[in-house]
Amino acid sequence: MGLHALNLSKNKISAIEGLRELTRLRVLDLSYNRISRIGQGLSNCTLIKELYLAGNKISNVEGLHRLLKLIVLDLSFNKIATTKAIGQLVANYNSLVALNILGNPIQSNVGEDQLRKTVSSLLPKLVYLNKQLIKPKRAKEVLKDSVARAAFSGGDSLHHRRKRTSTKRVVGSPSHSVHHRGHNRDDKEKGKGRGSKGRSQHQMKKTSTADT
Repeated sequence: MGLHALNLSKNKISAIEGLRELTRLRVLDLSYNRISRIGQGLSNCTLIKELYLAGNKISNVEGLHRLLKLIVLDLSFNKIATTKAIGQLVANYNSLVALNILGNPIQSNVGEDQLRKTVSSLLPKLVYLNKQLIKPKRAKEVLKDSVARAAFSGGDSLHHRRKRTSTKRVVGSPSHSVHHRGHNRDDKEKGKGRGSKGRSQHQMKKTSTADT
């Protein structure tokens, strides 16, 4: 099927399945469900560039080894506790640029500095870890990619990006109409001014004629 983006967040999903036909999928949001393992549910979705799995129950990162185009991976607020649990991301070493594992036990178990070193050695092309820039020199180069740019702006999922876009449109419209109303009001005021000025001149002419 030709579907490129799919948002299945907040649906009480417990297993990743039924996606085998979505071979052209680029963006998948499965955030805030009840998923405990990734499994083989994404094995046919090899073109995925953004994968959002925040707020689930995932403790071991496996099943992503075929996603060789994966740029952005959000695993925040899951149950990842050890560096071994994210070891299988080595298969994505050549593509992964942004990884978010905030809110996992691994942060307190390993410590921020050690976590950064471990993940950096595992994923040499990683530029952003937990929404923080870890390789400033590559930032400009990476931000040329529209997909990466969207994720780096705050790790926003597909749903939040759409929401923010629609909000911008709503906010923009009234100000635009107010702007035009202001011009119309000014034009009316000018019109009134010209009209009253013309009437005054006409009355003065009448008065001078009567005196004569």
